Amino acid sequence: MRNFRWTLRARLASTYAGLLTLAGALMMLVVYVVVGFLPTYAFSVAATTSSPLSPVITTYDRGIAATTTMDAIVVSSRDDVLQLILVIASILLVLLAGGGAWAGWVIAGRMLRPLQEVNSAAHLAARGHLDHRIALQGPRDEVSDLADTFDEMLDGLERSFATYRRFAANASHELRTPLATTRAMLDVARTGNPASDRQLLDRLHEMNERSIQTVESLLDLSEVDAARPAHRPVDLEHITTSVLTDVADEAEESGVNMTYDPSSAIVVGDPMLLRQLVTNLAQNAIRHNAPGGWILVRTTTTTEGVATLTVENTGAPVSESAIESLTAPFFRAKGRATDSTSRGRGLGLSIVAAIVERHDAVLQLDPRGTGGLLATVTFPNDEKLAADLV
Repeated sequence: MRNFRWTLRARLASTYAGLLTLAGALMMLVVYVVVGFLPTYAFSVAATTSSPLSPVITTYDRGIAATTTMDAIVVSSRDDVLQLILVIASILLVLLAGGGAWAGWVIAGRMLRPLQEVNSAAHLAARGHLDHRIALQGPRDEVSDLADTFDEMLDGLERSFATYRRFAANASHELRTPLATTRAMLDVARTGNPASDRQLLDRLHEMNERSIQTVESLLDLSEVDAARPAHRPVDLEHITTSVLTDVADEAEESGVNMTYDPSSAIVVGDPMLLRQLVTNLAQNAIRHNAPGGWILVRTTTTTEGVATLTVENTGAPVSESAIESLTAPFFRAKGRATDSTSRGRGLGLSIVAAIVERHDAVLQLDPRGTGGLLATVTFPNDEKLAADLV
């Protein structure tokens, strides 16, 4: 036997009926007190038990009419008045409770109808129909706000699932390509030509390293999405100085001149994630630069206490249409797939965007007119929070 379900509509209807009945009872109590205790009435005994207003009943027996006069209600004392009030009040309260329950049921049904649409949309979303929208019409109230928020949530979920589907397809392609190349090399090695064994081993080692880098980048991206940043005050200047020291050899090998304009920039965030943020921006500027090019890195704090990190580099021109896609996984300005000589895997700026979002910061990418890119990360003003955490 199923348990009785005390629905929200039933609770609202019973609450409405109960309040209405309570209000009626209070009014009747006031009338009872006023009539029973405040005024003074002069009562006289009726001379007869009938009056001109008494009802008359006519009966017929064998064609002979007979009339009977019913006794009228005679109020001859204060107690009779109070008893009459109690009888009438009881009848009215019963009618008021029943009418209130019916009216509350109807009103609650009308008020909760939009919630039924939200519930239906939630069931459709649970079955995978993320394209359904409530689009609730009517007055602007809390229920319509809830419906709009639910539609916005469905929009975000649909975009996220579409992004993950593209990510899975791109990741499969990036991992399948080196594996197919490795298989071809192994097929050649099985022919037993000793002269080419050393060369094949070197190429296999290179492909293996590239696959490891891809997997590590994918793990970094997933860890950033799942991480709970340990927020504390961090000087971005110190992190940037340390990172640029680490990547100086790579910049020198690439023939890129790197300049740093340091300035204290206190932000509230996770030191490990912020270090990865600076590292990815610096490596992106080095690997997508041109021989003989340059990189300029700045950390600043505005008079309003807003900390910024800018990384500007020369390189190939980047179109305006490609800017919005630079943070997409495996995307490159000249195409999604990577070539065999590139050290990048197309995930650096994707990780940067994820870290920026984790810190409620803003990432701005602008193409330079002469080629290259200007990346600006603006952190929220957390001076008060930083002071509290120190």
